[in-house]
Amino acid sequence: METTTAGAGDTAFEPSLWDDFFVSYTPPCSQMSEEWMRERAEELRMEVRRMFEAVNGMSVADLMVLVDALQRLGIDNHYQKEIYTTLSRVHTGELEILRSEELHIVALRFRLLRQHGFFVSTDVFDEFRDGTGNFNTCLTRDPKGLLSLYNAAYLAVPGEDVLDGVIAFTRTHLEAMKGNLTSPIADQICRALDIPLPRYMPQLETMHFITEYEQEDGHNATLLELARLDYCLTRSAQLKELRTFCLSCCSQNITLRRQNGATRSTCRPSKTRLSFPPCRQPFQY
Repeated sequence: METTTAGAGDTAFEPSLWDDFFVSYTPPCSQMSEEWMRERAEELRMEVRRMFEAVNGMSVADLMVLVDALQRLGIDNHYQKEIYTTLSRVHTGELEILRSEELHIVALRFRLLRQHGFFVSTDVFDEFRDGTGNFNTCLTRDPKGLLSLYNAAYLAVPGEDVLDGVIAFTRTHLEAMKGNLTSPIADQICRALDIPLPRYMPQLETMHFITEYEQEDGHNATLLELARLDYCLTRSAQLKELRTFCLSCCSQNITLRRQNGATRSTCRPSKTRLSFPPCRQPFQY
């Protein structure tokens, strides 16, 4: 059997778009500054953990707002156990749920519980319907509530046709009002109409929401500071990993091209948390 060996000129790959940006990357802050940031972040994480220890003194509405903020700020990974335990207690009724006429909280509770695997009936929205089964007209003046309801409806399970109607209703009114609103709610509505929150990439949502959260009345300063520190530390670690990756690729590609004529490098981009660095290590093929 005749064997054919490919030569270096048989395959023509496009030049890399990365150039040498990551190879020449220099951390913007010193090691001492990063050490302080890590210590400060740990202090703030403990403060937030104490918030969960005081859940018995918090309303369910406040708990839902806290969990939602943690998720959208990208720091919920530090409190997976606490979040699950809290939502489980809400679902089983261990934490008392008062009848709320605020659509935002009812829809937020529905979405968070379903996101974490707890089934909630769509009957919770019946209190916002009139005698004919249509949503009350006053809801069309509540952009925050409509946005929460719109995002919650995308967690429908097969056969829940009623939530298809919810999406149509909320989308129509959000489209009509978005041009008359100001930031940050206007930006959040435009983003959700493009890609609903349950389907949006969490890391991109964090980039937007850190700035938007600061503009909200009554935002939690501890959560905001922790989110900023966590974001900066994560970005710094990932840039360092990319630099190591690029340096490794340059070295290995030169050797492999001499031996085999062509090579490509790639990495596994699916894990962005700092706790999963091995999943982002490069490999060659």
